[in-house]
Amino acid sequence: MMQRHSALSMIAAALVLFSLHVAHAGTPMSDRVAVEVGVKAQVNKDLALPYNPGEALADRQCLDGRPAKDFQGDLVEYWVNLECSYCGIREPLQAQRAAPDMCIVVRHIPTDQYGESLKKALSYEALKQFSSNAANLFWDKVLPQTALGIPTPYEASLLLAFQEAAITPKAFGEALNKGAADVVNEDILAGYGRIASTPTYILAGIRFPSCDFTATQLREALAIAKQARAGDQAAQEKIITIITNGQLDEKML
Repeated sequence: MMQRHSALSMIAAALVLFSLHVAHAGTPMSDRVAVEVGVKAQVNKDLALPYNPGEALADRQCLDGRPAKDFQGDLVEYWVNLECSYCGIREPLQAQRAAPDMCIVVRHIPTDQYGESLKKALSYEALKQFSSNAANLFWDKVLPQTALGIPTPYEASLLLAFQEAAITPKAFGEALNKGAADVVNEDILAGYGRIASTPTYILAGIRFPSCDFTATQLREALAIAKQARAGDQAAQEKIITIITNGQLDEKML
């Protein structure tokens, strides 16, 4: 009996030691703890700051083309790089169409390491001045589709977007100079030092980096973020778990 008890104790001890080194989906516990610490600090920082996006987004549009100015509902910021293969348009657009009380505003954070991301951001914003459908179609066409994230040539997609928006290349060029450059430059300045990865959603003022939500998950995450903003501690812990899972490439929700 004593030998059996000793064997069980050894097995239990081994399981405890194993759990200290391994976390979800094969992630080492030490790595997960380090990520969680950083995420918690950022979430607490966001919650400590007031969030009033109406002024900053007053001149912008929702994904479906509605103006964000004086929008009566939830404003959601969707920070993207159009050469990031995880920055899709289909799921956010589905969420937007299903929720008239939510306005998803696209914001751009192109980087030097992706040579064509700035061109694509400018093209998207120029197209949006004429047709949100054309702009979203262009986005879907030029988004890298391979696992390696190889940029997709976009000239043909741009011509298709011209047809969809019923505009000429000359009109498009004028739109580039008239407003698209200002929009993208504003985003770059606003995101500098704040947006470290894409996609990043800002929900109720809380940054959700590395979270490529499905349409249903986006609504759920927004509800949790609003609870956290209202002071719900359990919701805050849930957000930390969601973001940590996203950064470790695990199931978020």
